[in-house]
Amino acid sequence: MRKLRVFLSALGFALGGCATVSTQVVQLNPAQVYPPTRFVEVLLEKPTRAHVEIALLESRGDSEAGLFNDARDKAGALGADAIVRLEIQRQVHPPVALYDPWHDPFYWGPYPYRHRHYPPFFPFHPPPGAYHMLPGGFSYVLKAAAIRYLDRDKLPAADTK
Repeated sequence: MRKLRVFLSALGFALGGCATVSTQVVQLNPAQVYPPTRFVEVLLEKPTRAHVEIALLESRGDSEAGLFNDARDKAGALGADAIVRLEIQRQVHPPVALYDPWHDPFYWGPYPYRHRHYPPFFPFHPPPGAYHMLPGGFSYVLKAAAIRYLDRDKLPAADTK
């Protein structure tokens, strides 16, 4: 039972580490500091309303929704009222064949005891052959600008902390 619990927790950590999003922030004018905002809009094009850009954001991750949510959180901490999507890229990562000489019969020759360290019916027994395929996938890059409206003082202060 303990082994099963350890295996399931390790599997949870491995799968949880796959869906990470990282966002880098570059403030355009670090001398201007605004109080954090609670509600940040996501805009697909620049608004006609008077605004000033306060930061540039670049997010990398596995899903577009995760990118927008993380960029929204970082922009809210800077005091932005909205983020404007400038560009989004989808990067393709093809599958890769990995050569492992330990499992190549021509590398070691007919040595019958090399697989003895794996017990029979072990769930992680190496597949036959020297090549293993690592799966490919997709990742996304979001480039956005954090903006703050200039006529913000005329609006009710419901969106500030």
